Amino acid sequence: MRILVVDDEAPIMALCLKILGRLGHDVEGATRGEEALSKLASGPVDLLVVDYKMPGINGFEVVRRARSLHPKLRVVLITGHGTREVMGEALDGGINGILVKPFTPDELASTISAAVE
Repeated sequence: MRILVVDDEAPIMALCLKILGRLGHDVEGATRGEEALSKLASGPVDLLVVDYKMPGINGFEVVRRARSLHPKLRVVLITGHGTREVMGEALDGGINGILVKPFTPDELASTISAAVE
């Protein structure tokens, strides 16, 4: 599966790329929303894993714009803010899975699996 991971925190992105790569996925990273949208414009991915809070374009805006390019795109949201407001916005936005920081490699793998089923 082709996965794009978007997170402005380099250690989080590196961990996701490493874990997902070891699970056999074709993974690519972006550190900003604008960079992610540029990569998505050049070709589709099967899954977008995106951080909620980033400088510039936030995760929800990345998802909105990404889905205008690829309407059936599956999305996992990473957040350090597991508040009702964020969770509600994620559900309203059709997010397929949510990971609350900090998360374990097993939580990442199971959330990814559930999001693409």
